[in-house]
Amino acid sequence: MLLFAACEKDPFEASSGTFTDERDGREYKWVKIGDQIWMAENLAYVPYVCAPDSQCGIWIYGYNGEGSYGTNYHTYGALYDFETAMEVCPEGWHLPSDEEWMELERFLGMEEDALYDMDNLFRGQVSGIGGKLKETGLTYWKAPNEGATNETGFSALPGGGKYNRYLSIKEVGCFWTSTKQDSNEAITRIYSSNHGGSGRYTNNLRDGLSVRCVKN
Repeated sequence: MLLFAACEKDPFEASSGTFTDERDGREYKWVKIGDQIWMAENLAYVPYVCAPDSQCGIWIYGYNGEGSYGTNYHTYGALYDFETAMEVCPEGWHLPSDEEWMELERFLGMEEDALYDMDNLFRGQVSGIGGKLKETGLTYWKAPNEGATNETGFSALPGGGKYNRYLSIKEVGCFWTSTKQDSNEAITRIYSSNHGGSGRYTNNLRDGLSVRCVKN
């Protein structure tokens, strides 16, 4: 038995594949980009769901607490506040830091002087970083979905966000990093239908944003 186990192939040696979150049985796509392995779908783990006007850490866009979660959940996953995002990735995965997002961007050709640029949706537009990561077409993104090629297989999706209310689904994809800017905000990544760049912003820790996990 031990000899057989030693000969088993690591499933993550491939360039892409799927894995199952043992907590709820949901299957996720993953993709290898450079030396990193990223989830190729937005996280959708929901051990509980908050009402839109509450602050308990997990929301489904447009869900009001009654009936099924709806198509937004099945396509775009859940929205998490920062504290929950730090804890919600499956075993063997984690919320990527700002530096880990930069590693991805650097691999894809982002100019070095643009990496630390803040609050700029055009950051990385010259090298088309956002376009290389965004799902193509207009099925999940509103027009024009500028520059989208998804040549990486990352398939970034615009799940919008939960602020004082739900905003910008199909227009903007907002993703947490694990890096705090200060006691109230953390650094995020934002992809827009109208731009081909990769925005580096900050969001309040209480906002609800999407999560992409990276392999340990």
